[in-house]
Amino acid sequence: MKLRTFFFLVILAVAISSCERPQLTGMELDKIDIFRDPIQTPISSPEPITLEVKNSRFTLTPLAEYKLSGRVVSRETYSSGWEGTISPIDLAIVWGKLSEPEYDQYMSYSQGNRWYFFKYKPSPPFDQSFVISHSSNNHIIPANRNIRLAAKSIKKKDVVVLEGSLVSLKGIYKGEEVTWNSSLSRTDTGNGSCELFYVTKVRIGTHVYE
Repeated sequence: MKLRTFFFLVILAVAISSCERPQLTGMELDKIDIFRDPIQTPISSPEPITLEVKNSRFTLTPLAEYKLSGRVVSRETYSSGWEGTISPIDLAIVWGKLSEPEYDQYMSYSQGNRWYFFKYKPSPPFDQSFVISHSSNNHIIPANRNIRLAAKSIKKKDVVVLEGSLVSLKGIYKGEEVTWNSSLSRTDTGNGSCELFYVTKVRIGTHVYE
């Protein structure tokens, strides 16, 4: 390979890589309060949000404004089916005492097929109801490409703030009607207990993306 061709390929690879990174839109230097419960505010007159992704059309109905601060304990990406089209990543996030690293020795977390799982290790200092009420599995619907790239850049153990709204979804995928609904409770379990989260702002540490 000629030297000129080699350098051209290196520059091209760097350019492609930089295009796949989220663009920083701000900085917030205050410490993230991961001990505060998520902030959920009802929406009285929701404005529907229409998204068109890969020749599919979805309508989101905001159910509540939502702000979640916490530490990421697991992440899983998805690309297949209509769910992967509209929501490419799930983030399992904990807050309160559960977010303190010293308690990781008592817990293990995992995700799969849009589900979130946790397991106790011997002698945990809290019960199941506490874990349920201080953790959540969030199906992330990015508001734009930059939010999508920012969400995908989040790693396990990152301290984050996510803002946007919890939504219900209706759409047409390959000629069939599909629906997906968010939980509005932090204490429910089982099918339908995850948050369907339309995210308009991501903060990772001090970096902000919108």
